[in-house]
Amino acid sequence: MHNPLERYLSYTRAKVVIILLISILTIIFAIYSINVGSSGISQRQIIMTLLGGGNARSNIIVWNIKLPRVLSAIIAGIRLSISGCIVQTILRNPLASPFTLGISQGAAFGVALAVTLLGTGSIRSTSMDAVIINNPYLTTLCAFIGSMGATLIILALARYRKVSPEAMILAGVAISSLFSALSIILQYFANEVQIASIVFWTFGDIGRAGWRDLEIMTLVVLLSILYFLINRWNYNALASGEETAKD
Repeated sequence: MHNPLERYLSYTRAKVVIILLISILTIIFAIYSINVGSSGISQRQIIMTLLGGGNARSNIIVWNIKLPRVLSAIIAGIRLSISGCIVQTILRNPLASPFTLGISQGAAFGVALAVTLLGTGSIRSTSMDAVIINNPYLTTLCAFIGSMGATLIILALARYRKVSPEAMILAGVAISSLFSALSIILQYFANEVQIASIVFWTFGDIGRAGWRDLEIMTLVVLLSILYFLINRWNYNALASGEETAKD
């Protein structure tokens, strides 16, 4: 039998190997995704362009169009994984996620409010870019407020009703249904352009992501990572139980 220290070191080494493999696969799929589409650039041209040896055409396609989209998807994935880890740590439940807690549905309700009441959705005459969110920052702010509304309801249940982590998941399902119903009510009174804008935002899109959007996303993600790294021992204590966390 191995002693606890050896088991712990073996466990951490396995996690390091998994993280390295996932990182390598992410880089491979990122390079492949740059090549997807009608650009007609080979993998070799993409690598040469990323290393600074591309021509004018490949530089425009890779640096101005493809790369910001790919990096935006990676940054968004990093943030979603961190969010899932934190939520599951706090609730000590592998089923906990923004979807099961109603947070995502709250954000969708905020978007529905922005599109129907504030007019942040519109339509263009081009077939390639027909439905757009003409004010993405206001729409994102409304989505954040909606998600925070769902979060505050969950926190209130935990603080004042002493709801257990298991019951909190069930409460999240009820909150999810509530916000989904409110979004459907708004869609009932919306016109076809507004409905299309709401559905378009719900599906998600990185086709319009640029370097400015990537900078904002990266800044928010880095600040979040820094905060959680500073408080990592507090979250580890929560994972060990409430009594350990109080001590």
